[in-house]
Parts: sequence; C-alpha cells; structure tokens
Amino acid sequence: MKGGVNDWLVKAFQNVESVTPIEPKIQEEEGTGIGRLVSLKQPSLLEDLFPLIKRHLGLQHIQVARSPISHVKSIAICAGSGGSVLKDVKADLLWTGELSHHEVLAAVAKGSNVILCGHSNTERGYLAELKAILEDELKKDGGEELEVHQSTRDRDPLDVV
Repeated sequence: MKGGVNDWLVKAFQNVESVTPIEPKIQEEEGTGIGRLVSLKQPSLLEDLFPLIKRHLGLQHIQVARSPISHVKSIAICAGSGGSVLKDVKADLLWTGELSHHEVLAAVAKGSNVILCGHSNTERGYLAELKAILEDELKKDGGEELEVHQSTRDRDPLDVV
C-alpha cells in the first residue's frame, strides 16, 4: 500500500533522495509493493541513525549488528519480519522488526548493517495514521461518518528487562 507502514518507517529520515518498493506490485499504482529501498542524499554515519529510529518508534533500545561499512547511503526497510523480503537486497543498512540469528549473520557477511526493533514495534506506530486513512475512506462518496478505534491496550508481547 502506498502510504502504508513501510512508507511511515521511511519518515524517520529527512535526508531521503529516493524511495522505491523492494518488491513492486505489478499492474498497481506506482510506488506500491513490499518493503522500501531508500537512498539518502548524503551518507550518514550508522550511529547517527540510531536516535532517529528510536525517536520515530518511541523506543529506548534497538538491536544493531555492524558490518565494516560505517557510512550509510542505502537503507532497506521491511516492517515486521523482514527475512524473506530483505534476504537478497543489497543495502548499507537493513532495518526491520526481526530476523533470525542466521539471517543477521548472513546480512553482515554480505556487508550490510542490521537494525532490529521488534516485530510489532515497527508496525504499531503506524496505527494512528491508518486510523485516519480508514476514517477518511469511510467518509468518501457520502459514506457514513464512522469512528475507528485504536487499541490502547495493545503492546509488544516482549519486554526488555
């Protein structure tokens, strides 16, 4: 979906030159598809991206696996579990919710840094935007004005202690 959860994740960065789907949807609106490949206007130090991602997701901690590449110009993004989407993507940074231990090792061996934030942490923040989109869609063409409720109890099932 264009304007979906992966596009919401891209909003963590201001230095964006281009954004393309990793797996484009054929015969659908341009820019739709699974995952996002982001090119930055200027390379950023990997460490400079940590606070941007933490702030965007409202997290205190993220997991990082470092490759020898410390300057990031390309970022592959997949909300949730990105293993199957990101496995063959060449980017300086892979950012997703979760990967297996071996998927992380393989990515680093191929020269990509990895940032993991927890499956639901990469999706939950988008719910407020999705709520507004749904309410607008329901009102279109004289539709009934309905209120969409977002859970206040939903949270990541895992705690960092």
